[in-house]
Amino acid sequence: SWGVPFEFASEGSGASVVMLVNGEVTVPIDGEASHVCIAHAWGQIPTTMSEIPREGLVVGEYVLAYDDGTSHTQPIRARFEINLDESPGPPWLAQQLRMWQTVDPEVPRGDQSYGATQYALQMPHNFGEHMLSNYALPNPHAEKRISALTMRCTTDSPLIVAAVTLYQGKATPLRHNPRSAFRIVTSDGAPAKIAEASVDFGIIARTERTRGPCDDEWLNSRYVGVIGRHPEGDGEDLLHLVTAEDATLSVKLEGGAESHEFAVGDAFESGSAEADGGGLRLEMLGKDHQWMTVRVLDEATGQPAPVRVHFADEHGRYIAPYGHHEQVNPNWFEDYGADVQIGGRNWAYVNGEFAVDLPVGDVYVEIFKGFEYEPTREKVRINPGEKTLDLSVGRWTDLRSKGWVTADTHVHFVSPHTAWLQAQGEGVNVVNLLASQWGRLLTNVGDVTGRVGVVEDDTIVYVGTENRNHMLGHMSMLGTQGNLPVYPMCCGGPTEAWVGDPDFRGLAEWALENRRKGGVVVRPHFPYCGFSEDPVSIVKGLVDALEIGGLRAGDFPMQEWYRYLNCGYRVAVCGGTDKMSASTAIGQLRTYAKIDPNEEFTYDAWAEAVRAGRTFSTTGPVMDITADGRGMSEDIIMSSSGGTVEVHATASSFIPLGGIELVVNGNVVAKDESPDGARELELHERVTIERSGWIAARCYGQPGHAGGHVAAHTSPVYVTCGDDRPFDGPAAEHMLSLVQGSIEYLDTLATNYDEESRRRMVKLFDEARQELKGRLLVEAKHQI
Repeated sequence: SWGVPFEFASEGSGASVVMLVNGEVTVPIDGEASHVCIAHAWGQIPTTMSEIPREGLVVGEYVLAYDDGTSHTQPIRARFEINLDESPGPPWLAQQLRMWQTVDPEVPRGDQSYGATQYALQMPHNFGEHMLSNYALPNPHAEKRISALTMRCTTDSPLIVAAVTLYQGKATPLRHNPRSAFRIVTSDGAPAKIAEASVDFGIIARTERTRGPCDDEWLNSRYVGVIGRHPEGDGEDLLHLVTAEDATLSVKLEGGAESHEFAVGDAFESGSAEADGGGLRLEMLGKDHQWMTVRVLDEATGQPAPVRVHFADEHGRYIAPYGHHEQVNPNWFEDYGADVQIGGRNWAYVNGEFAVDLPVGDVYVEIFKGFEYEPTREKVRINPGEKTLDLSVGRWTDLRSKGWVTADTHVHFVSPHTAWLQAQGEGVNVVNLLASQWGRLLTNVGDVTGRVGVVEDDTIVYVGTENRNHMLGHMSMLGTQGNLPVYPMCCGGPTEAWVGDPDFRGLAEWALENRRKGGVVVRPHFPYCGFSEDPVSIVKGLVDALEIGGLRAGDFPMQEWYRYLNCGYRVAVCGGTDKMSASTAIGQLRTYAKIDPNEEFTYDAWAEAVRAGRTFSTTGPVMDITADGRGMSEDIIMSSSGGTVEVHATASSFIPLGGIELVVNGNVVAKDESPDGARELELHERVTIERSGWIAARCYGQPGHAGGHVAAHTSPVYVTCGDDRPFDGPAAEHMLSLVQGSIEYLDTLATNYDEESRRRMVKLFDEARQELKGRLLVEAKHQI
């Protein structure tokens, strides 16, 4: 108990339990102690007490008898040294029997829920253990030898003593110093890798392996602000300890069998302690520290600006602002505060002004505020006694002033106001927070209002729904207006709906209802998660935009989008993260949509820009394209013989770009590359057009850059040559197979709600089938 060994009564142990009622027992003792630790409880009978004296109700006495014939009597007061049932709460001068034990929040214990593990408490196993507390009786004459302990009860309620242990130390073993971080270094100052560690009087709250030191190389890295895993240096092991003054830390290093011991109290007091036998040193990090108010100011306005921030000391130890997690849990549906873990590093979303306990000395800071602000790293010096720290962040470009607004079309689980704060920190103007169903789990349904939710400081949060079918696909209902969402949100069984939930409505029906309710329809994580019904909704023109995850040229999602464009089905590109854990930042993949710069920014204005197709999707770069002066979604009308167009495409980014490409009808017709990386790239090309189709631009990051996948893609500029309509026979055959397979699924394996629903759904698929068959037939005749 708290590092103190007790021998409790059990069969064959030879130990006893003492239970006294208005009586006493004397136990012979022959030893010295600074404290006598006693596991005890008072079994109060409620009728024996009507009031509690101000100085405490004395329920018993413990008498220490010394070899020289003197003694010391310690009164035992209810709620002071022992429990008191009629005064809820633990004793003030005793500890619960079991000391707190921590668990790693990323690997919860199998016998406790995730929420329960956050208390970091190993719960008592039985009622008796719950009643008992550990009281360390201070011996005022530690220099004298104790001959006996007398335990005396002075009430009709039983005094229970379960175990006694003599303790010798400089201070009570039941009082801990504040949690502090320590490192172990060798004689030459190199950090040691820890294989095993234990402490007697205290807790190892956490063993942390850092991502590497913060130094000039870290400050000048070209990976500032990136979302990928940083190519940082070799990390070191840090021990976060909560210990009594007399605690001993025992450590085995990687590759070694020898155990090394350190006096933790010495390190806590002076900042370091040598190992027994020498060769290693235990160092305390941040021994001198102070609470500070930090402001992050926008250089343009001078006002506090919400940002995503990372503080660390020189060893790479993350320092969380107050109210934020020191260790962020990236597990699904488990950690939804204002924190995020990106590239293995922890960040906090702060509202421009916040409090943090910082060590005196050098502190390293990284600040991020979306794709239009320059991410920064700097070293700041914290001087003793300072109370405030001002930092700054500034734009490198301002697309917002030109009418571009950013959005994440696909966010789950967070609360609307937390979504707003994270969006502010990421420079996102619109967050589409989507309620949905995951088996029996329903999320954010209580946040659905059918109107704009949070609107503040150029950021809007609107709660819609993601409607899902395990076979047919997913469809996001954004901006749904009215009292009722588009329902049911999920159907067709696991893993979207629950077992036995029938196929009641198809994606096209959901999309049509959302259109009628003034909403925007987005196909999320296209074309994955089902994708059987995609042709029906797209052919019928019910989808406003497709979320193309990753934006990797040549990958299946992009090629699948090109197939629809090549058949003349106009659908814009958009970006959404599908954020479902603290491992993803809002807007990590985002949509830029262009509204009239002179128009008031509203959700409706953003929705109209998406419906019109004035969008590009990006993981960092910003792009634009014009063809003969026309922008994204606009039309160029040419004669049936075609002609040439002047195309201008640009890409710029805070992360180095590797290249920009011009794409016509799915084929790259021009490119510019920068193997060494460039902040800006552009193309001026005269492009020959021979048939109707589309023109778009895309860019990608520098090869070998570890900053995550860097890419962007514009929605198309459309070209019409006479009466020609774009068509791709193999693509149409592919779509037809999806439609046919879905029809056969609905006719055979689907769990039908009723026959009428099945026929209604099949009718929509059949209409798309006839459309595709008709176009294939026309194309075949044209070829003949």
